Amino acid sequence: VAPSRGLGDVYKRQADYISKAPLEVKCIFFFKEAVLMTPAAIREQFFSVLNDTEKNISAFVKNPGSDMSRHRACSFSDTVNATLCFGMNRTNTELLNFFGLTRKTVPSKSAFSQQRKKLNSGLFPHLLHSFNNAIPMTKTYNGFHLAAVDGSDLNLPTDKNDSVYRIKHAASDNCYFQMHVNALYDICENRYISAVTQPRSKMNEPRAFCQMIDECPMPDNTIFIADRGYMTMNTLAQLIGHNKFFLIRAKSPSYSSSLLNPLMKENVESDSRLTIGITRSHKKLYMENPSAYKILDHRSVFDFIPPDDHESVYSMSIRCTCVELEPGSYEYLVSNLPDDLFSAEDLKQLYWKRWSVETSFRSLKYALSLAYLHSVNRELIIQEVFAKLIMYNFASLLHAYASAAKEALNRCAKTKYRYKVSFDDVVPIARELIKQPSEDEKIKALLLRHLTAVKMIKSSARRIKSQTVKPLNNRA
Repeated sequence: VAPSRGLGDVYKRQADYISKAPLEVKCIFFFKEAVLMTPAAIREQFFSVLNDTEKNISAFVKNPGSDMSRHRACSFSDTVNATLCFGMNRTNTELLNFFGLTRKTVPSKSAFSQQRKKLNSGLFPHLLHSFNNAIPMTKTYNGFHLAAVDGSDLNLPTDKNDSVYRIKHAASDNCYFQMHVNALYDICENRYISAVTQPRSKMNEPRAFCQMIDECPMPDNTIFIADRGYMTMNTLAQLIGHNKFFLIRAKSPSYSSSLLNPLMKENVESDSRLTIGITRSHKKLYMENPSAYKILDHRSVFDFIPPDDHESVYSMSIRCTCVELEPGSYEYLVSNLPDDLFSAEDLKQLYWKRWSVETSFRSLKYALSLAYLHSVNRELIIQEVFAKLIMYNFASLLHAYASAAKEALNRCAKTKYRYKVSFDDVVPIARELIKQPSEDEKIKALLLRHLTAVKMIKSSARRIKSQTVKPLNNRA
């Protein structure tokens, strides 16, 4: 693949140099520049995407020809970048931190909010996808891209007029407000691919999963990994229909609602391929063969058989695997991965890698301050969600660059512990790099300034604690 392909103008001059260089130089140059981009190149790619978007601004505002057409103290670029750089401070403080004292005027909170309201819902998802396209995801695991899908709840500020995101307490007349964020995450690259937001009270994780697959086509050599909340027969049929590889955790066969009931024995390690027929018919032939047919009721969503069709049978071939995690603890996995490429132990390791999307949500909420919102308006909150995903990807690229530099130092240094670059320490540097350009060596020195010792992992029970809504910071 030519180094300039998909990476914009930043590599056009480099491509000419590489074509004339010796083979050894080509290999080294391509690895350092194309795979691990420098901070300046990452920034250049992002602003190239942002500038291209601004040239087509009419497609991303609510009133084309009017919105964002006049000179304002807060331009389109400033509005987007300030939203990306939001932390956990009050809105006025965040604006002062972004614009600084070098500007003639710092926009007021009201003026900034008015500018944000001019942007339509397609802008930030477009920036996320375009930024990913500008810096393609090339890292793979045994030749496969790994895409994990998961969801997380986001607590929203109280809005008495909001009936969509309202959830009533079961034991009282009180209510709270939550949004469910479904995200598709590249495990090898540590970057977000896409996201779908839903009201918590009306969330439908399988439908969100299918929507992300339709909107963001991934290469054919992609394995989609999901938890059991995304396991439905419709999800499996959609993935098979799109010729996608998948690995999804299923409920234990002891549950009557489990897809594996009665296809597998409980608490017995096994790995087999099964073919089942899915139908809405209640004929005796199907009712008496539960191990060969799954019967849908009238409420079940299955896009391949209309609700009033009681004759069709949809055939589905899947691989069902039961693996033992520790003595007495079993997990059930459903996939369509080839037996000759992935053993049962390989599937176990693949699903374990899904945990990185869980830790990414922690960084998204606290290191990037998504838990601290700067608006009551639900539309502006969705803007912040996608802005944080973009900022996460920007910081992740910087983190990959710094980690490679630190790994080279680890091979030379003799210390008690190996040291790593903490992602949380990269985030504030990423914000500053968005605000203004800087030299690569200076950014590299800042990235390697604070390091964390890599110690032995101690297994412990997962701590579960209740969540509370953070105070609305623009009123703090």
